[in-house]
Amino acid sequence: MDLDEIDHRLVSIGKKLEKNLDDWEAWAAKADILCSMGMHEIAIRCCDRSLELNPDNVLTWITKGNALIKLGREEEANAALEKAKSLREKC
Repeated sequence: MDLDEIDHRLVSIGKKLEKNLDDWEAWAAKADILCSMGMHEIAIRCCDRSLELNPDNVLTWITKGNALIKLGREEEANAALEKAKSLREKC
């Protein structure tokens, strides 16, 4: 994904969130993009918001775990990834 595409996606997500701050999918998508850009702290906050709205979202737990790993917060990362694993096993 190039910078123009990232910018376009972030603008699109921002518009969705302007209309509905409870759009868990938009928060999850924003977290994913920010994590890929190395903006891990902000990505985690977006994950947290998404998970407040939909705590059963496996991919957001994984994104949060990966962001925490990048920040060296292994214990928290392991907890997030274990949560993702337990949710996946329920499916």
